[in-house]
Amino acid sequence: MSKATFNDKIDAISAKLTKFTQMRYIKIITNGFMSIAALSIAGSIFSLVKSLPVPAWQAFMTSSGIGNILSIPVAITSDLVAILVVLAMGYETARSFDEKPFAPAIIAFGAFMILTPLSGMAQVVTAEGETIIGTALNVIPLTGMGARGIFLAMLTGIVASRLYILLVKKGITIKMPASVPPAVGQMFETMIPGGLTFIVFLILRYIVSLTSFGTMQNLIYTIVQSPLMGATANMAGALLYCVASKVLWIFGIHGGLVTYAAFSPIMKATGAANVAAFAAGESVPYLEWGMVTGMTNVGILGLTIAMLIFAKSKQYKSLSKLALPTSLFNITEPIVFGFPLIMNPVMAIPFILSPVISLLSTTAVMKIGLIAPITGAQISTTIPTPIYLAFMNSSISGFVWGTILVIINVALYIPFLKIADRMACKEEAENEALEAAQQ
Repeated sequence: MSKATFNDKIDAISAKLTKFTQMRYIKIITNGFMSIAALSIAGSIFSLVKSLPVPAWQAFMTSSGIGNILSIPVAITSDLVAILVVLAMGYETARSFDEKPFAPAIIAFGAFMILTPLSGMAQVVTAEGETIIGTALNVIPLTGMGARGIFLAMLTGIVASRLYILLVKKGITIKMPASVPPAVGQMFETMIPGGLTFIVFLILRYIVSLTSFGTMQNLIYTIVQSPLMGATANMAGALLYCVASKVLWIFGIHGGLVTYAAFSPIMKATGAANVAAFAAGESVPYLEWGMVTGMTNVGILGLTIAMLIFAKSKQYKSLSKLALPTSLFNITEPIVFGFPLIMNPVMAIPFILSPVISLLSTTAVMKIGLIAPITGAQISTTIPTPIYLAFMNSSISGFVWGTILVIINVALYIPFLKIADRMACKEEAENEALEAAQQ
């Protein structure tokens, strides 16, 4: 295969993947999940404060009752995450169709609540200390509001908002005179399309109630979410996320954007489950997914430090000094495009291996007890890796391992950097000789 033919094939693949990320509903899902990420991180701040590994602090948290208070924001961002998702999806769907987003988002939320059962198992402790477990009526069970309900919330948010917008565009509304105040006019305009949307979801709820699933939450979780989580919410799925992201980058495709669009429902569901487990005082069920995004770019810092120490060529020495501040905060573009790592067969091997080694080794040392496991807190990845891991497991051991992890990545990149550096030095020498000959 000629180089031109190869480049044409890469361009064709790149165009298709770019088209995938720009598909209307893929963008809605991606933007919807990204819009609520800040809330998840905000809730995690409280978990960090509560879980500081200082015995005196932990005793104070327990004796004062402040620990229970700090658990409330954590529980809200995990136990009620489905509500955030349905509102975000309804909002982003409306924005995608150039409609005012507030009404469609509220209609989507209403449709989701129509599908939600108003009864559930409850535990009551009597004055005598006896525990009674039974079915409580006129309650909203939290099981459908947390990680278990994310996929239904995502689908409902999109479908209900889209149906409402379709009815509005078809003119199935009550038109009010221009003299009517806008707030009142909008209320009447919302009435018919919103009511028809609710009727559709009421019919859907009734049909599902006749099946063995009973509720739409059970149906979606059993048919869609549970099999998908079983297939991807594990180490194999996390490694696929890491490898796919780097392979796409090598061919000039924004790997992070594509993989986030494909895996965002899994990432949100596992993240919510991890936070819920932390709030309940349990170990996180999805250890690898809890830190997968933090492990994808630590290698860039390793390469930057390796260049700073070992590079002899002028271009790599200069690049390392310029890129060190951004690499410290896991901003990869200066290195990816400046080295470049794109279409670079020499650097492709460590570029792909780095997140795999980082994720596998970090998971291993946590599972065997060398360092404390992560708490389930969701931390921004744009902080230095040692500090990131220290926040993630609320322990100095996280900082120590994060430092070791950076050193491992430096060592991984050194032999490949030396090959690229020798080639760069040879090219620079040839250019200097050519310039000297022309003078």
